[in-house]
Amino acid sequence: MSQAGPQPPLFERLSSQTESLRALDQDALAESVRCELGRLLNTRRATRAKGAALSVIDYGIADWSALQSLREEDRRTLLREIRLAIQVFEPRLQLSELDIQTPHGQPQRLLIRLGGMLRAGQQHWPAVFVIDNAAEGIEVRHERLD
Repeated sequence: MSQAGPQPPLFERLSSQTESLRALDQDALAESVRCELGRLLNTRRATRAKGAALSVIDYGIADWSALQSLREEDRRTLLREIRLAIQVFEPRLQLSELDIQTPHGQPQRLLIRLGGMLRAGQQHWPAVFVIDNAAEGIEVRHERLD
């Protein structure tokens, strides 16, 4: 079955029923991308040579546990890692906005806001995802714009 545009990740295609291979509507696409972002951002990859292209072996983001949320350079490093991972491993989300915030009085907690367009074939929808580093790992939620 051939489908124009970015397709669901291979993991999702292999583990889902055949009806999920058809074109997704906006809500189903947002949920699929939300789940994939959760997997992607909760996966740590090994250190790689600076400038080396990412491959399937590099799925995830670098370990960021040693980064300090109050240091601007560490925040930029984390944002670069997230942007690169999404560009390579979740092409259905075209990022236009990536922002990181530290909630007042909670310096170890980060809220990351991803804004952009969901893409499925010729269809495009605006989307916002919020990433929260909860105790159980990174949680991703989709914020509806309608």
